[in-house]
Amino acid sequence: MKDAQKWCLSNEDIADLIKLAVTKGIYGGSEWCKAQPAGPWAACDAYTVSRPDWIEATHKYTLTDYYLKFAISKTGTLLLSASNHPQGT
Repeated sequence: MKDAQKWCLSNEDIADLIKLAVTKGIYGGSEWCKAQPAGPWAACDAYTVSRPDWIEATHKYTLTDYYLKFAISKTGTLLLSASNHPQGT
């Protein structure tokens, strides 16, 4: 959740980004991830997705590319959100 806090992404923002990723995103591959250094491993999928974000400095919406890496269980529950940040940051 460090990425989410750093980029001021709410739980709703993350849920919206994940929905966009699995429906319209670009799949980047899969890899094993851990939520904590001593925690269990989870199979995560990486995606790039774009969405319009309000940029206060320009007073307009600008398309932002996000990099997401997450694991979802067979029942559809989010197990791990390993990365969620603007791409290139």
